Amino acid sequence: MLIRSQSQRGIALVEFVIVLPLLLILLMVTAEFGSMFYHYNTLTKTVRDGGRYLAEQATPDTTGEIILSDEVATTARNLVVYGEPGVGEPLLEGLATADVSVTQVDTDHVQISAAYQYRPIFEILPVFGFGNDVGPGRTFQASVTMRAL
Repeated sequence: MLIRSQSQRGIALVEFVIVLPLLLILLMVTAEFGSMFYHYNTLTKTVRDGGRYLAEQATPDTTGEIILSDEVATTARNLVVYGEPGVGEPLLEGLATADVSVTQVDTDHVQISAAYQYRPIFEILPVFGFGNDVGPGRTFQASVTMRAL
């Protein structure tokens, strides 16, 4: 018995060294996907809020067509980027009001869209020959069209 337990001494350490890289990669991938999901979710929520604001503030003129003033469009862009009507700290690092577009689709609808360049936590995640490595980032796009009230 004593001889057998002595021969098993380093086995746990060897198994740990073999499994550790796989566990670290799994942890990195989980963190990266969680971060991507958070950023995309934040972008879509703020675009939806900006669209709701546009739909409420678009005013109809005497012919029944809606008018989007520059002030309303600027406030909607600020809502998407900063989460508030004024200027402040961007909700997503790297998102600017220039990345947000406000358009009038037709006589009844307004549209707001945003494009955000996501920067990953880890610059590169290896996939060990099972596809392409995850590159430097992805562009997330969100858009909403709403009927003006």
